[in-house]
Amino acid sequence: MAVMKNQRIKSLSTRFLWLYKNGVLLVLIALFSLIIYYQLDKILNKGLWGNTIFTLGYFLFIIYGWMRINRNVYHVEFDNEYLYVMLKEQDILIPLENIKEVDIKSLGGVYEVELFQPEQLGKKFYFKPSLLYPFNFKRKDALVNVLRKNINLAQQKKRTYQANALHS
Repeated sequence: MAVMKNQRIKSLSTRFLWLYKNGVLLVLIALFSLIIYYQLDKILNKGLWGNTIFTLGYFLFIIYGWMRINRNVYHVEFDNEYLYVMLKEQDILIPLENIKEVDIKSLGGVYEVELFQPEQLGKKFYFKPSLLYPFNFKRKDALVNVLRKNINLAQQKKRTYQANALHS
């Protein structure tokens, strides 16, 4: 029987993940600052309070929502046996047998990875394959399909346990 050689690690996430997570946040904060400036100018010059508080609250809610949505978006790579989640301090290896499904969750191309057993990141986490996802979806979806195929192959493998292993 031929020994199956481990494939090269493939990156699923965009190289510009920091730009996606923080660049849009910086643009939102700059827009919020501009709105504060114009609202303060309107209050000081005309004395109109109008919908100032509502507008500021609305944009604060948008900024909070963006931070909350993107806090679980990580840099992800994979090979035949593991899914690698790259963090600042350490990397997390998740066996492909533990992955329940990989589905797209937004029109912008954010994918959700759902696990059978929770890991350090929880039961679900996300990755973004490309900043230009709607325009290059065929190539990125093909790479995600390779991951799905590897997950199916890993779940079909027969697990061998050592004869004297303790089973819980």
